[in-house]
This record gives sequence, structure tokens and C-alpha cells, in this order.
Amino acid sequence: MKGKSLEHLLYFLKDLKRVGAVAPSSKFLAKDLVVQLQNKLADTDCKPLNILEVGAGTGSLTKQIAKHLRPQDSLDIVEIHKKFYQIIGSKYRLNDNIRIHHADILNFHPQKNYDFIFSSLPYENMPEEITKQIWEKKLSLCSQRAYISYFKYLKFGDFKSDFEENIVNTYKHDKKLVFLNIPPAKIYTLEIKQRDKEQAAIKSPNVA
Repeated sequence: MKGKSLEHLLYFLKDLKRVGAVAPSSKFLAKDLVVQLQNKLADTDCKPLNILEVGAGTGSLTKQIAKHLRPQDSLDIVEIHKKFYQIIGSKYRLNDNIRIHHADILNFHPQKNYDFIFSSLPYENMPEEITKQIWEKKLSLCSQRAYISYFKYLKFGDFKSDFEENIVNTYKHDKKLVFLNIPPAKIYTLEIKQRDKEQAAIKSPNVA
């Protein structure tokens, strides 16, 4: 773990805008991020799930998602950072139901929608307009009923912009603080229903 943390730190110092923290996400944060996915999979009638992870880094969260994947489920991983893409590829490229894409999420155009979307993106380090475009992209990739789980570090304020706050207030399903992480983080899980998304688009066309 020390080697992985040092490697992550070096990339953080080199590329602040695309690497959001000085250390990879802890296993405690990663486990809490996938709780809703676990709950869904506990249902014996659960259909095959399409899952998307955006910004996998060195794979702390990927490991937890992959642990719960069934043969009928699929996981797409989108990672813009070349070295992180290579690290993830070395671990998961032989998995039949995991596909790894070296791409910007804004240039990612899958032929399907997703039931779960996880992201570990450094929104606070990005221009506000890019953050807005990424949120719009994630919402556009949601299935009829989907969940988006992401986290924010407690060192920052709750929200960088009004539109992010509006999205969370509209769709928030759960919130949890995780102190066993460097730095401590706050997890948001949003439940996206197609009807709610359409209503939100009418009220706030620039948000969704």
C-alpha cells in the first residue's frame, strides 16, 4: 500500500487537475461508496446491471466494485490519465465483463445507459464549466432508474457551484461522512429516476 500511495502522490504533484488527492481512496471510503450497489445485488430478482466508473485512479474503488460483479453484470471504466489507465488495465483487462477505456468522459459515447455510476473526479480542481459538462454527461448516461455515487473531501466547502448543489438537492438518496480516509470525505449517493430528471430539466435546463 505504501508503494501505491507514493506513486499516487507523485502523479498528484505532477498533474493536480486530473489527480484529486495526495493518496488513493481508502478501502473504507471505497466500501462505503458501493453500499447501494451491494443492496441492489442482494435482491435475488436483480437484473443484469450496467456499471460505470469515471476516474478510477489506481483502482481502490474498482477493486470493491469488481468484488461484487456477477457474470451477467458489466463494468466500464473510463480513465483519462495514461498511467492510471495502464495500472487498471494490468489488473482487469482479462476480465470478460470489465472494459477499460483510456478517454475523457466527455468524449465517451457508449451504446448503453448505466444503472450505477461511480466517480472519483477532482471537481474542485476543475473549471466550473467543465464540472457542469461532466455532470450533464453523467445524467445523460443514466438508465430509467440509476444511482450516482461520488465523494467530496471535507477540506472543501459543500459545493463548488449552485448547479452541483441543485443536482444533489434534487436527487439525493443518502449521505455519509468517512473519516478513515486521507483527507476525510463525504459520500453522496443520488437516485436518478427518469421522470424526476425530465422535471428537473424543465425547471433548470442548464443543470440536467
